[in-house]
Amino acid sequence: MSKSRHNRENERVWNGAPPVERASFLSVGSLLGAVLAGIAILLFLTFMTWDQMRQLQNSIDGRLPQIENRIAQLSTKVDQVATRAPANQGPDPNRVYAIKTVGMPVRGPDTAAVTIAEFSDFQ
Repeated sequence: MSKSRHNRENERVWNGAPPVERASFLSVGSLLGAVLAGIAILLFLTFMTWDQMRQLQNSIDGRLPQIENRIAQLSTKVDQVATRAPANQGPDPNRVYAIKTVGMPVRGPDTAAVTIAEFSDFQ
C-alpha cells in the first residue's frame, strides 16, 4: 500500500469515520455501449435523411418534364396571342380627330394656328 493512501485511511479511522470506497457509476463497458448507441443513432438519422433526399430528388425528376411541357404550351399560346394582336393599339396618327373645345378651360387665344387638346381618364 502506498504511503499517501495509508495516511488517508489512518486519518479516516483516527477521525472516527469508516473508510469510504469510491463508487464507479460509469464502467468502460457502459461507456463503450453509450458510444456505440450514439453511433447507431447517427447512422440511422443519416440514412433517414439520405432516403428523404432521394425521394425528393425522384419527385423533382418526375415533375420536371411536366413543368417543361407546360412552359412550352404557355410559350406557344403567348406567341399565338402576339401574332393576333393588332400592331397599333392607339389612335391612328394619320387621321385628324375633331374635339369639342367650346366651354373647356383653355390657355392662349382662340385664334391660335395650332390647338393642342389634352385629356385623360382617371379611372
